[in-house]
Amino acid sequence: MGAMEPYRERVGWPGWLLLALALLLVAGPLALVLGAAPRGWTILAALAPLLLVAYVFWRMRHVEIEFGPLGVGFGFGGIRRRVPRERVVATEAKDYPAARYMGWGYRLGWEPRERAYSVLGCRRGVLLTFDDESGRRWKVFLSCRDPERAIAALRP
Repeated sequence: MGAMEPYRERVGWPGWLLLALALLLVAGPLALVLGAAPRGWTILAALAPLLLVAYVFWRMRHVEIEFGPLGVGFGFGGIRRRVPRERVVATEAKDYPAARYMGWGYRLGWEPRERAYSVLGCRRGVLLTFDDESGRRWKVFLSCRDPERAIAALRP
């Protein structure tokens, strides 16, 4: 019997949210320019933080996951991690507990080594439990549109 194909998915934020963020990023500098008649460095000083925020939102606009017989890979923006199959302790398909993580994005959980890589609009995902190189136990929730298929791809 042949090995199953890896499950790869890129789960993105809803289009309406990206549009709303873009409008907010345009509204701030526009209000500054129209309201205060700033000069040179004032405009640059006001735009720099907004451009940085725009860049961060652009980089974190989707969660990328890969489940396969060799292990699990996941990332959000510049935050990436790979977990070999032998370190995976458990996987479970779950609904996203937004109250536990207090929102969406790269989130910290209630426990010290608990994280979520989540996207607004994706209500389900995989709760991945694994041991790191030091033997510490981690729990990570990963937004996923078909968590059962992702978990099945992890099996050798």
